[in-house]
Amino acid sequence: MKCEVKFQELPPTISVDDLNIYRVIFLDNGFYARIDINGVPQYLSLLNGNLTVYSKQIYEMIKEIDFDNCESNKLVECILDEVVYSLGITRTKLFEKFDALFDSITEGKLKDLTSIKNLRKEIQTLYSDSSSLYYVSKKLSKYISKDIQDEIAFAYERTEILITRSSDLYNIYLTEVQNELNIIIKKLTSISFIFLPVTAIASIYAVSYSSLPSNFSTVDTLYFLTPLVFLAIMLTAYLHKIGWL
Repeated sequence: MKCEVKFQELPPTISVDDLNIYRVIFLDNGFYARIDINGVPQYLSLLNGNLTVYSKQIYEMIKEIDFDNCESNKLVECILDEVVYSLGITRTKLFEKFDALFDSITEGKLKDLTSIKNLRKEIQTLYSDSSSLYYVSKKLSKYISKDIQDEIAFAYERTEILITRSSDLYNIYLTEVQNELNIIIKKLTSISFIFLPVTAIASIYAVSYSSLPSNFSTVDTLYFLTPLVFLAIMLTAYLHKIGWL
């Protein structure tokens, strides 16, 4: 059945600052409450048994719903249930993004932190929304059923898991970067190792670059260089075999 849900601007008689801090403000004839969707504040009230929403987003969300009955408590439950469902869709998409990003990191396809930062921001927004809704549900426990409270608690726990897992992305990414740096350092070390014979020659001869041609033009130099060149070739082949080159 269609139930009357009023939509209007938040009245000046209620302090928005207080509502933003406490999330639920009780009056003698009902309450005002704030919940968040995608980080955007959404306000509603139940006064004298009449439900009023002060958010176009929530109003559009529930105006076409067929309610079981139009009791005020049921209407509040319906709104919270719709918000839980909306947050659940967002959470599912973020889990999928997390898995895809995790695969990109472990496969070495991710080259910067932008994707991780963006995902973390989305997850933190969802966590803020879910924790706010969980707190509001506790404050409104006498207005909503145990089933709705359990659904909200479950959604909050799932979001906690997601934000905990997402914090590991930085560590995984930095580990992969460190592994790549280790490979680069290993290769540079290998290359410098190959040129050790040349360094040895320069040390033994202790000559300036200008005198190298005259020193290397003798037969004795050829005899001396041949084993070193052969050694360099053998080292290159060995390092290539073990994957250092």
